[in-house]
Amino acid sequence: MDAKIDIKAIIFDWGRTLYDTENQQEFEEAEEVLRYCKGKDYKMALVSLVTELSGVTLEERLLQIESSPLRKYFVIALVADKDKDHLFDQVVETLKFPRSQILIVDDRVIRGINYAQRMGHPSVWLQRGKFAYETPNQETGFPAHSVQSLKELMQYI
Repeated sequence: MDAKIDIKAIIFDWGRTLYDTENQQEFEEAEEVLRYCKGKDYKMALVSLVTELSGVTLEERLLQIESSPLRKYFVIALVADKDKDHLFDQVVETLKFPRSQILIVDDRVIRGINYAQRMGHPSVWLQRGKFAYETPNQETGFPAHSVQSLKELMQYI
């Protein structure tokens, strides 16, 4: 399945998508992928949900993101400790594109991919790491594409 996704903007998840929470650093390929997206003139946004299992506080996550060399690629970056759907809604409102033109890239099918399915966004599931076992189903919805590395995203956009 090599069909390109027709998009104008991308919402990225932070933890385990762009940032390796176990090793406390950006994934090696993250900046290359974001630079590629910027070169394609996509507007990019970042969302992050901090739960009790995250191992960091809301303030620590905000500091991680704001001090990251990746921060410069995003027109908006939002963090919350409840309701990731609300974060997505805020970003969609800020980006001002139709939902069908805003791609969501997330490592959790029960959160980002599920939201995308319910709200009419194309999505890419980054199937790696801690949540790779959360396979899509009728309840979560199915992503447009699944990738095992962030770099694979470039072939679909």
